[in-house]
Formats: sequence, structure tokens, C-alpha cells
Amino acid sequence: MYVIQVTPLIKGTKLESLTYFSAVQYELGTFLKAPVRNKQQLAVVTKVTPVSKDKSSVKAAAFKLRKLPSQKDTVVVPESLRKTAEKLSERYPASSGAILYNLLPPDVRNGSRPYLKVITHPHQEETIPQLLTARIDERFLFYQSHIRSVFAHRGSTVFVVPTSADITFAARELSVGIEERVIVLSGTDTKKKRDAAYAALEDTANPKLIITTPAFAYLERADIQSIVIEQSASNHYVNRTRPYLDHRNALIAYAGQTGRSIILADTVPRTEDEALRRQDIYLTVGEEVKRIVFPAPLSVIRQNDQPQPEKNEPFQLFSPRLKRTAELTLEGNGRVFLFAARRGLAPVIACVDCGHIFRCPDSNTPYTLLRTTRNDEEIRWFVSSTSGRRIIAADTCPDCGSWRLRERGIGIQQVVDEWRELYPEQTVFVLDGETAPTAKKAKKIIEEFYSHKTAILIGTQMALPYLSRGVTMSAVISLDAARATPTWKADETLFRLLLKLREVTEKEVLLQSRTEADDLIDFAARGAVEKFFDEEIALRQLLRYPPFVDFILLTWTGDTEVIARAEEIIKKTINSPLARFYNNPNSTPNKIIRHCLLRVASDNDDLYDDLIKKIKRLPPFVKIEINPDRIV
Repeated sequence: MYVIQVTPLIKGTKLESLTYFSAVQYELGTFLKAPVRNKQQLAVVTKVTPVSKDKSSVKAAAFKLRKLPSQKDTVVVPESLRKTAEKLSERYPASSGAILYNLLPPDVRNGSRPYLKVITHPHQEETIPQLLTARIDERFLFYQSHIRSVFAHRGSTVFVVPTSADITFAARELSVGIEERVIVLSGTDTKKKRDAAYAALEDTANPKLIITTPAFAYLERADIQSIVIEQSASNHYVNRTRPYLDHRNALIAYAGQTGRSIILADTVPRTEDEALRRQDIYLTVGEEVKRIVFPAPLSVIRQNDQPQPEKNEPFQLFSPRLKRTAELTLEGNGRVFLFAARRGLAPVIACVDCGHIFRCPDSNTPYTLLRTTRNDEEIRWFVSSTSGRRIIAADTCPDCGSWRLRERGIGIQQVVDEWRELYPEQTVFVLDGETAPTAKKAKKIIEEFYSHKTAILIGTQMALPYLSRGVTMSAVISLDAARATPTWKADETLFRLLLKLREVTEKEVLLQSRTEADDLIDFAARGAVEKFFDEEIALRQLLRYPPFVDFILLTWTGDTEVIARAEEIIKKTINSPLARFYNNPNSTPNKIIRHCLLRVASDNDDLYDDLIKKIKRLPPFVKIEINPDRIV
């Protein structure tokens, strides 16, 4: 007899695992029908243990194990995917079964579609990751050649993009001449489209180009020889839920298990990848890139204007040069993009009289002031991006009762308001999380923008993937706000943003700033990628940041007593002198956010493995992240 642990594939369920007796020893990754709440539900086997080895836990169980009916003609996840999950479980504090579940396509996880039956065999391609650094137009020229070369060897290519917003551009650029061989898989597609895509996957008469997001990147097909990760530096490759899996690491491990080649490509790769390339751990596609040339120059506008309190104006939002450049662009039938770093009307609201800052009671982070319209009536909200709390904005200060509340910082809605006040006759489109809560709505806005010969688009970071057709002129409204990102990789993030704007702009990129330009801005203006990485890699080595160390960040919340008890459990479990405990600055007296950070030298595999084994024993209320962008 065996104890079989399964994860039920039920849409919307919160059940992570169920345990049964079984007379049959099923393989890890086998799809079964398991009795769940008096119904037979699809489930995937995540753990198998002989009863003889698990007697103590069976006897100690507070419930009676049910028997799993014997089943025939079962489908098993390919061995390569199971081994990938096992490999990743050595790096992430999660079981191989939990990781395997996260690698499965959402249609399989929610039980709406069985996993495809495939017979696979290992390939003999170069599995060492290859780094491609180039402008997007040059990358896609390379992809076209690469895909046809793989086709010539009777192989298929999986082309992975970070979000569904990137699929349209990739499909348009790569499908020319091979339309009948292209398969597109996206979570935003209709069921009918996905059914057609799955049917095409089962057709092995000819090799295919499979364009997809990470969610569908692990669907097997025997002839896949190459995997391409486009925009490999995008944060969208990291899952937002436990076990916070980085699909770049997962796809590299998957390529290693299947003998497939893998390419990591971006205009500005991750510093971690560039450092590995310089150490000859990763390979280079083509020649080493020292400098990238863009058609649009980058210029900094230093704003020195003084605030005007009598007009309730802290400073001029738009410089004369920016306004004049935008006017000339629109007069010449061009399109303009204005980048705003923050959402809402303002990122901070403060009382002028007593200095009180309105904060979320759950996270203690400052509220963002957001405006919505309902039945032509304007409603203002306080919104916390950290906790998600959303309340009606206050009219008076809770500390002193003052009505003199002031907005601090620049939000996109403020940018829109002031621009429309200056140029009421111009056509302005807005693309952010409020105006485009879904990918469908975002695509509609961008199509309307491009349908006009002359128009202005004002957007946040989420607008960038939709600018594939380019703009004539672009501008960063506040460079100071854009670089004020609370992450240890802030410089890399800003450098990538500036080069992305130069990439999608035809004539000129303007940066408005109230501080002196530094080396980073100079590197971005010259496209000096090599120089930027020289400094960034040296700085990270000095500060002991990835890739020279691995961050393991533990987070838990509660009141003083709960925090103290949890900390004792963590100290006892990990028992490491590397552990550094500290409070998150957004903690409140009633709700403390506590962290434990471990920095493990990247070449100390034995220590890392030992810590991961210990951390796996921590209780589930402890959040565990590997190399997160934020450690405070």
C-alpha cells in the first residue's frame, strides 16, 4: 500500500493537497480522478510514499485516509518536466510537486483540459544559456533567421514573451511567410482560439513556432529544439504567488533537462545575466555589445523654476522646451508619449498645518490620491498599492482638523489634467491601471491612439509594451520620480526605461529633472551599455548584491507577541549566523512587518542547499522569496 498525495485541479479551489491510500504506486505527475467532496475530480500526483515508511504520520493523522480507486490509461507529465520540478525544488523552498503544479498550463490546473499525451526524447542542442543584447528591431531580424534555421533541422521553437500584451507584436513580426506554422497561446484568448492552438500542437506533420507567455511555455512537443525568452529582463517572468517562481530559471532548467538551446534576449539584459556572460558561464549570441545606437537622441531639461504659493502651484509641471517640442511634433502630424511614473493624482497627501501624512492602517504606506468618475460625478479615493485598501478621501486632517490638505508628488492624473488645461483642443489618451484594468481595454486605447494621425498618449509603465509601432517624440515628466524606486536594482530599472523610450521613439526623448545629470543619464544618452554594466557590476560586488550573493528573504506579520514567537521559531529552525532581522519601515504598532534576510555567497552551494532544506520546514505563514526586487 502507498500514501498518495495529490493536488486537485479544480478551478477556484483553495485546496493545495489531499492524501489517499492506494494499492497502486503511481508516478509523480500522473493525472488521476480523485474523490473530492463526493465528486470525481482531476488531480495530479505530487508525492508517493510507501505506507511502511510513513506509518507514524498515518497513525498521527486526525482524519481517516480514503482509498484511491485503481485507474488505467493514465496520462503522466513528461519525465523532463518532473525532473525540472525536482531541480527547481533545490533552489526554491517548495516541494517538487508544488513547483510541478505551477509549471502546468492554467487550462490543465483548473481541470478544464487534460494534459496532452506526448512521447518525448532528449535533444542534443547546446543547453548553456546564450545572451542576445540588441535593439528590438535587430533582435527580431535575428529571430526570423533563427526560427527558419531550426525549421530546416525539422525542429520547433518556443518563443516566450513576458505578457499577453507582447504577443500581438511578436506574432505580427515573426509570422510573415510562415503563417500556417505559427501557434499562439495566451491567457487572454477565447476558449475557441485556445482549442485551435491545442489542436495545432498535436499536429506534428511540420515543425511549429509556438508564441506564448510563461503560463503555457511548458507544454511538451517532441520536436521542440529551441527556446527563446524575449525581454528576458522583464519582472513579469516572476510569479506573484507562492512559491514566487522565476520562469527564466525554470526555462533554463527545462532546457537543460530536454537538451534544447535557450536564448535570453533584451535591449538591456539583467545585470545578473551579463555578469554570468562575462564569466563565460553564459554564451554570447553574435559579438559583444559595447554601445547601442538609437535613432532618437536623449536630452535632459533642467528645471529651475520656483514654486508659486499664491497660485497654489509648487512648480511648473511642463517646461517651455517640452511644450514647444510637443507642439511642433503635433503640428507635423506626429504622435507624442508622456511618461508618468506614479498612478493617481498624487502619491502622497499631507496636511499643511501639522504635517500629517495620510497612511494606510494596514501597511502604514502613504495613500495615493486617486480620482474616479461615476455617473458623471467625480469621486476621490485614498488607495494603498501595498495592501489594496481603498477608502473615500478625507476632507480634513484627522490630527488637527485643518482643511488645508496638499498633494505631494506627481501622479498621472495630475499630468493629464494640466496638459488638457493647457491644450484643450488636443486629442489625449490615457493608459494606466485605472483606464485599462484589462488587456482588452488597453489594446482598445492603443488602437484608438494609433488610429489618429496626431495625438498624445500619457501613460505609466504599463503603456510601454503597447508602443510597438513607435511614437515621434516622448518625454519623462519627472526623472526624479522615475528613479525613486524602492529596489536595490533601481539604476538598472531606470537605465532600461530610458533605452526603451529611445527604442520606440523616432525623433527625440526628453527628460525633465530638478537634479544634475549623472553618469547613468550620460550612459543612456550615449547608449553605452558596456560602461553601464562595468559600474553596475562593480557596485553590486561591493555591496554584496546578486549575482554575487543570493538573497533569501523571509517575511511575516502580526502584533508584537506574534512577531516575537514567530522569530524564535525561525531562529531555531534556520540556526544561521547569516540571519539579519529587521522591521519593515511601513510597520505600525498594531501590525508589524518583520523580515529576516540571508545573504548567501553565490558560489557556496552547500550552504545554500542546507538553508533551503531548513527553510522548507518553516510554517506556511512565513513568506519566502528568493532574490526579490525589494528587501525592505
